[in-house]
Amino acid sequence: MSKPITFKKLVASSLTTAAMVFVSQGTFAHTRFETSSVAEGVKVHNAVNIGHGCPPSTARKATFGTNVIFPNAVSYTPVIGVDSGAGKVYSTTAATDFYAPLAGIGVMIRNGGAFPEYQYKADPLNNIDGFWAGGKAYDQTISTPVQVEFASAAVTIKPASCARTVTFYAAISDHCSIDTPSTVATDEEVLYWSPIPNFAGVPGQPFDVAAKYSNFDGYQDAAHTIKGDGWSSPATLKVTRNLTTNPLPSGCTGNAGAGDDIHVYPSAKQINAEMPIWSGTHQNGTKYWH
Repeated sequence: MSKPITFKKLVASSLTTAAMVFVSQGTFAHTRFETSSVAEGVKVHNAVNIGHGCPPSTARKATFGTNVIFPNAVSYTPVIGVDSGAGKVYSTTAATDFYAPLAGIGVMIRNGGAFPEYQYKADPLNNIDGFWAGGKAYDQTISTPVQVEFASAAVTIKPASCARTVTFYAAISDHCSIDTPSTVATDEEVLYWSPIPNFAGVPGQPFDVAAKYSNFDGYQDAAHTIKGDGWSSPATLKVTRNLTTNPLPSGCTGNAGAGDDIHVYPSAKQINAEMPIWSGTHQNGTKYWH
């Protein structure tokens, strides 16, 4: 649970704070996961790496919070694409046919890390879908990374499926201002790394500034007419099937018999519901940002 002092108060009191945080892989260009590819059935001590602050690139702004959502296939219906070798194609096959667990893909580790304030994000059934962390400003004018640790789940791939990999696309927003609402926020206040499922068959696509996917796609301007720096550039977590202990079933034809690549995006409904920052776990309590 988060501490009693509010996220917004901490932000206001720490805007002059500057620091550098050590990460094991050096400088990161964008917000990505420390370990983006994992083996099937292995729980990994992972991290969100915030590579730089909000623009302009010539004078990056301090980052004082991040906000992360992983796809949930229990309370929501994620968008799933199957790539059998010719690119992603929308699939109505249920997530249960491809992988488990269906939620809890990434769970924040509460270890007194970079940010003093934090909270989990959960669905009505108490499945943890993500987290926010913030309350301390970090000078990122020279792209000094900030790291927030989490545990990525021990995802297994269903033996009867032809999936050789399952890739989860996260929705992330990095915050340089908590005072500007999403409806008018630009990249200079909130830098989104948004999952946009622009591939064949997805209902509503192609998504663009005139046909948004969610309410949190990210834009360069307050009128939301220009795509943001992180538009359709999300952090991903790929799980690779253990072909020794979990071989492909006979008859798989995707990628010349090597199996299909499955891509899982959080639904727009989930993003719209869970991206706002609240003091409570279930999008309740005090709303800090929306």
